[in-house]
Amino acid sequence: MRKENWFLIVNPTSGSFSGKRKWRKIVATFEALNIPFEFEFTTKPQHEYELVIEGLKKGYRKFVSIGGDGTLHHIVNGLMQQKIVSLQEIKLAVIPLGTGNDWVKTYKIPKNITKAIQIIKEEHTIFQDIGKLSLLNVDKTVFFNNVAGLGFDGYVVKRNERLKFLGAASFLVSTVLGLMRYKATEFTIKSAEKQLTSKSLLTIVGICQYSGGGMQLTKDVASADGLFDISVAKHFTLFNLLRNVFGLFNGQIVNHSKVETFKTDSITIETSQKKVYIQADGELIGTGGFTATILPKTLQFVVP
Repeated sequence: MRKENWFLIVNPTSGSFSGKRKWRKIVATFEALNIPFEFEFTTKPQHEYELVIEGLKKGYRKFVSIGGDGTLHHIVNGLMQQKIVSLQEIKLAVIPLGTGNDWVKTYKIPKNITKAIQIIKEEHTIFQDIGKLSLLNVDKTVFFNNVAGLGFDGYVVKRNERLKFLGAASFLVSTVLGLMRYKATEFTIKSAEKQLTSKSLLTIVGICQYSGGGMQLTKDVASADGLFDISVAKHFTLFNLLRNVFGLFNGQIVNHSKVETFKTDSITIETSQKKVYIQADGELIGTGGFTATILPKTLQFVVP
């Protein structure tokens, strides 16, 4: 039987969860606003997948991700992979308590708990595009709701795994350290709109605007237009990147003469180098190349 309660999936290890204090605040605010809810805490890596299935089988159709971009990514993948109900029946909201909190920046969902829950109370929604990644060197499919890419941004995510204890500053530190180590890789990019082979610092496949702890690497994004926003940073040297490091965070990097941008609904990115890291929504998902396909207006998110 369908339940109208919100089902909260809570990651207590998220970057800024701060133990029990913020959880008490969340519970108190839901109760004060008379929003019925149930909840489960994640207790192991990628536990979100199991909790999504359990929630759907119990009749929940409205979910809240409480954590960071990784928590949201795993919940989205659980919802996309399940065969229990139509995606049209599902609503997904977010209370951002992670390290990067990149997806919420596109929609200006605040970190303030009371304000974020008020948005859930109002229940205004948008059907957003979802990306589907098929890795080329292994039989693996991953969905993403924000930004995917390979090259420098994947390398930053890899380095960041060991620096998350620094909190929000970890992405900036990982970026600076990555600048000193990463070398451009030759990619072959194929889509209906564009085909090119070039040494590239990174190739970004974006649905939303922010990634890597606030970097803006996509241009003219619209999260429900049925198109990816592609950015290819070609022939970038370490000196180029150091000169333009602020452009990574203020969005001006996409206007650089060495950055090519275009829109497409499907793209294949290949590389002969095996140790090129792929990230999706800030999660490391593999190495090598992939094919990305857009799924237009697929999942319903609660936004302001």
